[in-house]
Amino acid sequence: MIRKATPQDVNAVAELYNKAIDYEDTHVKYTSWQKGVYPTADTARLGQKNSSLYVCEQDGRIVASVILDTRQPSEYKKIKWLIDAAYNQALVIHTLCVDPELSGSGIGSSIVDFAKQLAAERGCLSLRLNTTARNFLASRLYERNGFETVAAQKILLNGQIHCGEHLFMEYIIK
Repeated sequence: MIRKATPQDVNAVAELYNKAIDYEDTHVKYTSWQKGVYPTADTARLGQKNSSLYVCEQDGRIVASVILDTRQPSEYKKIKWLIDAAYNQALVIHTLCVDPELSGSGIGSSIVDFAKQLAAERGCLSLRLNTTARNFLASRLYERNGFETVAAQKILLNGQIHCGEHLFMEYIIK
């Protein structure tokens, strides 16, 4: 079940972020996330406060989270998107995180489907995101779900982390 996060969910989401970062530290590093820098409990807390943090719950446990809002990082202004959408006409996927133990189980696709539906309900023209170029798991997930890569460029993640090239992807709401 995907639902809007409550204040009681913030710590579980922060633990999920840390679990994903710890997993990458002992396996393959796909993201540019850094423990204590981004994403953190403050990331989740702000998302919850702004009513943009959503969680996927299974058997009473949070197994994934995502922030969905119209906040577009400054880098997005430089991108030639597929569709010219005003600031509030593009829903943006931020910080999608699935429990690494459940990778490949379809949870990511369920969250993307939820984001598409939410974007349509809000009258958005598109769904946008960026992900590190080396995060082939994420880029494949988005491509399988109809996203197109529109640009690739180096960015400073959250204004703090030098993370190399990022892919900028967009899905047109039909």
